[in-house]
Amino acid sequence: MNVSLKIFIGFTVLFLLYHAAAYMIMIENNIPGFFVFQFLFFLSAWLISKWQTGRGLSAWGLAFSPKLGKFLIGGASMGILLYGFSWWVNILSGTEFIQQVPAISNILIQTLPFAFGVIFSSLSEDILTRGYVYFHLHKKFSNLVIIGLSSVIYVFNHIYKLGNGPESWLYLFFLGILFIFPLVITQRLWFTAAMHWAGNTFFFITHQVIDTQSTSKGYLANYLFCLCILMFLPLTYLVIKKSKLASYKH
Repeated sequence: MNVSLKIFIGFTVLFLLYHAAAYMIMIENNIPGFFVFQFLFFLSAWLISKWQTGRGLSAWGLAFSPKLGKFLIGGASMGILLYGFSWWVNILSGTEFIQQVPAISNILIQTLPFAFGVIFSSLSEDILTRGYVYFHLHKKFSNLVIIGLSSVIYVFNHIYKLGNGPESWLYLFFLGILFIFPLVITQRLWFTAAMHWAGNTFFFITHQVIDTQSTSKGYLANYLFCLCILMFLPLTYLVIKKSKLASYKH
């Protein structure tokens, strides 16, 4: 079979399974259905990798490493810092305000199930829009092209947000750059996966558990988030470099 066709088939299968899981949780509120399709996604990711590369999930950047702890701690820390800093900026700028903060016990009760479930949704999206794309293109195109293409795919993968307007597309594109960047310089998906998971979890806490409301200037929040992302690009590079996680093997 033609290599390009195999790549297209693999991506299509993963795309459909990812969005079947997303539909189950976002539209149907069907938790068992979500986990069934997530299981099928990871099983398919493994089978597709075997079919295309002869390897397992390591082909998509999930090879285990003695530095796994550093990848996960570094990535999670950056995710919390990014979303925490942007939330603080929104509060100070008046684009958002805190209406109510529940008790810590309630925060934990509401957050833990979400934090568990988002491990799978974040990691599956990372495989689909980053690991899969990087593996198939990194020997054919420059890192700049790969970063741009992965970020565009990441934008269009958010099919439920495409109707929110250009400011949403812009922050998703910049976020796509920030998330593919660690993969390019480490050859591993772990740092990105931890950053993505921690960021999603922190956003859930600050906007769903803690009652944070937008003001009349709320439309500026996405633009401010874009600025925060751009600030975190060099910071992410420095954290990876100082942690000795960078790899320049291709």
